Amino acid sequence: MLHVRPLLPPVAGGRFTPFGLGAGYFVLATAGVWALSGGLRRYVARDAFGAYFLLAAFVWVLGLLGFLLHPFRYSIPWYLAGFARPLGVGVIFVGLLREQVWLYREARARQRDLDVLHRAGHALVRSLDLREITDTIVAKALEVSGADGAILFRYDAHDRVLSAMSRAGAISETLVSGLALPLGQGASGVAVAERRPVFTTLLDDDPTVPFPREVVSRIRDEGLRSVLAIPLAGQTGEIYGALSVFYLRSREFTPADVELLSAFGTQASVAIENGRAFDQLARRAHHDGNLHDFAQRLLETTDEPAIVEATMQLTRNALSADVVGLFRFDAATGQLRLDAGLGWQSGIVGALTILPSDDSFAGYTFLKKTLVQVDDLAAERRFGVPAHLSSHGIQAGVAVPLGIREQPIGVLAVYYRAPRRLSDEQGRVLGSIAHHTALALDKARLYAELQERLRELQQTQDQLIQADKLKALGTLLSGVAHELNNPLSTILMSAQLLRTSAALPETARERAAAIEGECGRATRIVRELLAFARRRPPERRRIEVNDVVHDALQLQRPDLALKRVRVVTDLGATLPKISADPYQLQQVLLNLFTNAAHAMSAQGRDGVLTVRTAARERGVAIVVEDTGPGIPREHLRQVFDPFFTTKAVGEGTGLGLSLCIGIVEAHDGRLTVENAPGSGARFTMELPLGQHAEPLEDAPSGGDTARSADILVIEDEPALRSVFLEVLTLQGHRTVAAATGHAAVESLSRDTYDVVILDLRLPDIDGKAVWQWITRHRPELAGRVVFMTGDTLSPGSHRFLKEAGRPVLPKPVAMDQLNRMVDTVLQSQAGEIAGAAAR
Repeated sequence: MLHVRPLLPPVAGGRFTPFGLGAGYFVLATAGVWALSGGLRRYVARDAFGAYFLLAAFVWVLGLLGFLLHPFRYSIPWYLAGFARPLGVGVIFVGLLREQVWLYREARARQRDLDVLHRAGHALVRSLDLREITDTIVAKALEVSGADGAILFRYDAHDRVLSAMSRAGAISETLVSGLALPLGQGASGVAVAERRPVFTTLLDDDPTVPFPREVVSRIRDEGLRSVLAIPLAGQTGEIYGALSVFYLRSREFTPADVELLSAFGTQASVAIENGRAFDQLARRAHHDGNLHDFAQRLLETTDEPAIVEATMQLTRNALSADVVGLFRFDAATGQLRLDAGLGWQSGIVGALTILPSDDSFAGYTFLKKTLVQVDDLAAERRFGVPAHLSSHGIQAGVAVPLGIREQPIGVLAVYYRAPRRLSDEQGRVLGSIAHHTALALDKARLYAELQERLRELQQTQDQLIQADKLKALGTLLSGVAHELNNPLSTILMSAQLLRTSAALPETARERAAAIEGECGRATRIVRELLAFARRRPPERRRIEVNDVVHDALQLQRPDLALKRVRVVTDLGATLPKISADPYQLQQVLLNLFTNAAHAMSAQGRDGVLTVRTAARERGVAIVVEDTGPGIPREHLRQVFDPFFTTKAVGEGTGLGLSLCIGIVEAHDGRLTVENAPGSGARFTMELPLGQHAEPLEDAPSGGDTARSADILVIEDEPALRSVFLEVLTLQGHRTVAAATGHAAVESLSRDTYDVVILDLRLPDIDGKAVWQWITRHRPELAGRVVFMTGDTLSPGSHRFLKEAGRPVLPKPVAMDQLNRMVDTVLQSQAGEIAGAAAR
């Protein structure tokens, strides 16, 4: 007998009625079919194996429930339960095995993604060049995403526009050329605007991802169907741009796809940030190098034009400007003047002026003392667009003030013919250029002022040196004058004595007259030398300048004719009279004529000497011009220095022009020199009208003296003493001579004299000591003393003679001068005697 063992242990019968069992079967069947139908629809679309697994589980559960509800052995539920149990276990085992396979595949995919990201990241860190980084990003984006093409967009926060900057794969140059997406349009625009990944199928016209029509058309022409875009942002949250990958087929993007590209986007953002940082450092280093060289050049020069030129060139090159301008503030006019620039139309630089006001770009910058940037002049509301900028097509610009210690001196401006905004680094460069330029210009100004002060100091030192030279010259001439005037006096009076002798033939008397005239000329020269050395005021009277010129030309004419110099005069017809010393002015003219004749004769050809006189507003001018070689430019400032000469050794002393300028300045005038146009030198002497003080006329002699006088002549020079005695004896006077001061004191203590002629310089005790003896021991003779000296202009002699209050015979002495002086003293005594008798 066959024994069948049941698959399930026996179970006690239930307590369900047939109606309950039927109702239970119906409910279970309805619920199971509904659940199975929904589950199958859900899982079949995603995973077919999951649907089959669900069906097996449903059968197993159905059989188990049927067995529990109707546990009769060998019944249909019993068999179904026995079949469903191993089937469910098998299905579960297969499901677990497949889950392991799926997890393995998922792990391999993740590993592959990590490897791709690793290779991409390694490629991104190989370079810090931003251009190379962007090319690497789009190339690796294809490898990471499996896309057919990729575009990297750069975001302009100011314009709120994304511009294509790099491409790879199936993206053509035609597509990216000029491609710009406004913020919020296109997948990249929406990704940046919402800061999240965005994907879409372009041909579906997704309303959540609007594209500009022209962009959609261009993308369709490329055959692109799907796009996934991610924003690229730095650690600080700054948006750099967006990365878009494109597919030639329509596809759905899984979270893994988005996550993978987002991870790559993070790497790309870091690479871009590093590249930008390196690029900024490189640009900063480049700019700093240029600024260092610029500052070094400015340190090495004090030439203002060179400073301005270097500023213009660096500003234009460093900032890629179309037009550059340097405005300087003119305190005299209160305006900003365009002193220098590049890119301006002809005639603008140097002529354009701007009022510092809120109505102008540069004026606004000058007033606000801060950098002012205008991205689009047409949209600017702070100030209007000046005509000079409109005429140059300027649409944007940046201006920065030039200032020292918060005091603006001008404005440095750069302009562009297209809307543009400078970066912070470019603003820093412009500010540094302006700062260095302002310091350099201020240094140039200070250097120019220092040079001027040094020139003034040099002139002062030259004047002090000249004063020392003149002091030495005065000391020398003071001694020489005495030595010259004594023999001149002897020669002069000897010639006069000879001229009065009737026994001499006429020819000899003419020679004597010539000697007398030359002695007078020599006397004047010595006096002029002393006057210049002592800087004493000239003896002025009202004179006609043309007369002085005529006299000087008359004296110089023989020498000019000998040197083949033709004289041309252009003398003013209605010149005012001036107060001047005619002899001193004549001496100046003679010196100028002599120098001109010498310069023209050295050329070996005929010359022309032109003398002009003309009236000035407050005086007259005398111009002496020659046709010689002129004066070298480097010598123009030295020609009036004492002892300076361009003549050969032995031909000049270097005192002529220094004496001339001394005489002219003593008349409160000016003597200047310049090179005449063409050739030759031109001296201009300007003399003021002055105070018309007429000189005192010589006191009349009052006729011959009625009596002869006893006269004591105190003179150490034997020849001069002898001539004095002879002249006075001819006048009928009784004379006594003394050669020394002691001899004079001895004579004065023993005898009484009507006139005492006393020389100030004596070999033992000088004339001052003799005068002091007279005032103490013979005061009644003090009113009869006449002093005689060859240097009345020395400070000591002048002060002594002024204090003594006695008349002076200046050497060289002429006969008539001596006789008039003696007569004057005798008449004074006669007047005193008559006055005493009347009382």
